[in-house]
Amino acid sequence: MIRAKLLLVGSLVLILLGPVPAWSGWQEDWNQALAKARSEGSVVLGTTQSSPAFREKISKVLMDRFGIRVEVRSGRPSDLAAIATRECASGQPSMDVILSGMSEVLSLYPKGCLAPVKQTLLLPEVTDTKNWKDGQLKWNDPDRQYFFQTTEYVEGWTTINSQRVNPKDLDTARELLSERFKGKIASFDPRRGGPGQATATFLFVAFGDEFVRALYSGQKVAYTTNYRQLADWIARGTYLIGLGQVTTPIEPLRKEGLPIGVVAHRDFPGFLSGGGGVLKLVKQAPHPNAAVVLINWLASQDGQEFFSQTSLWASRRIDVTTKGLPGYSLPKAGVKYLDNYDYDFYAKKRAQVGKKLKNLLGQ
Repeated sequence: MIRAKLLLVGSLVLILLGPVPAWSGWQEDWNQALAKARSEGSVVLGTTQSSPAFREKISKVLMDRFGIRVEVRSGRPSDLAAIATRECASGQPSMDVILSGMSEVLSLYPKGCLAPVKQTLLLPEVTDTKNWKDGQLKWNDPDRQYFFQTTEYVEGWTTINSQRVNPKDLDTARELLSERFKGKIASFDPRRGGPGQATATFLFVAFGDEFVRALYSGQKVAYTTNYRQLADWIARGTYLIGLGQVTTPIEPLRKEGLPIGVVAHRDFPGFLSGGGGVLKLVKQAPHPNAAVVLINWLASQDGQEFFSQTSLWASRRIDVTTKGLPGYSLPKAGVKYLDNYDYDFYAKKRAQVGKKLKNLLGQ
């Protein structure tokens, strides 16, 4: 009788998730994980996603489909990592899954505070590599099992006030050094983590330290740690050019008709990023089975459709639509992009360049 109920629950879940191939060996593991997850009753997700739409949707789906309550803890990557590090040291973790960027590869990963995500992937539609870009699941750690990247898109583009700057005047990134733009450029603070630092890092790699010094210091670039403020500055013409911006604060303003344009320079097309779309599993997670269900749903077609449309980041799943996503954020065919989330670059090269940036730009 119990076995029959488990199979019935598993069948209902498969209907809700959509059809999957008849893989052998996975369904019993899934049914067992689902039954135990329902007994655990809840799961705690640490994430950089803070929108009400994200919180409401994920909470509704996990409860309606699986009978699991989701506690969403939103915060900056550094804050989430600091909490997880303290809890790892005490042996009393409170979070189960972390959905954010790559910063934990420098903090939690070396300390052994994470458990392998790879072994939690049970659904065939998740593990089948034909559903993913380049025919592979992308792992951002040397062990290829801890950092599962689900999204990939282009960052590093430049925003402009389209009423006062002609995109042709910024055909190349070197034109940012024009005298007419002195005192008219703003950036998300390149001295701290995020797209501001990533953009400065790739400019350093592409053009060298003299260019970076001439741009950020010589052009008297203004810094902010608020993406919406950066968008407002450009829209209002307080500053004419914005560096290190993200899609979510500018797209609503662009849809309202405010003059925010986006430029990809011919000599600096941007770089690939995964944003906050990297899944990590906390070691000794308090709700390990509910974590398995959450991870599999987030990596499913349905979960990625939701996450991509909420974050405006393209999924690495090739069966997820890009309709409604900003065209400038989608990788262009034939363009060779450097990958910000490549482990060797992020953990080694970027760390080295970061130290040089601090020397160039100050603390």
